[in-house]
Amino acid sequence: MVVHNPNNWHWVEKNCLPWSKEYLQQNVLNTEFVNDSLKIVVHNIDSVTGDCDVTQRKGKVLCIYDMKVEFAITSTVQEGEDETRDIIGTVILPEFTHDQDDDEYEFQVKADNSVDVKKYLLPVLLAKLKKFQSDLISTHEGDVQHATD
Repeated sequence: MVVHNPNNWHWVEKNCLPWSKEYLQQNVLNTEFVNDSLKIVVHNIDSVTGDCDVTQRKGKVLCIYDMKVEFAITSTVQEGEDETRDIIGTVILPEFTHDQDDDEYEFQVKADNSVDVKKYLLPVLLAKLKKFQSDLISTHEGDVQHATD
């Protein structure tokens, strides 16, 4: 990709938004929480918009992303011995960014059982999303740097 860039000094950038969409489909789709009375599943990645780039400047590989991600969820709630209720909802992460701390993730939950979704599904979902940045860099760093032999 890089033809003349001595010592990887000059800025090189790669758009990784298409890869991000695929990554979320492969790694976050079907994320679930299950206990005796409740099952919550991410059944679709409805939307991934924004920017996601891997860059290299002065020999350092960095990633910069700022995306909005929308997830469709379904819940099955046990309401009696032989009775269940299905609930459809959405989880929106309006700001999924490269410099986010754990306590800065602000999910918007739209579901009749939003308290359960926040308490049980979001920690599982967050654990998967926290792997995104390292996977993004390790997958694409070779595309923005070249050997400096």
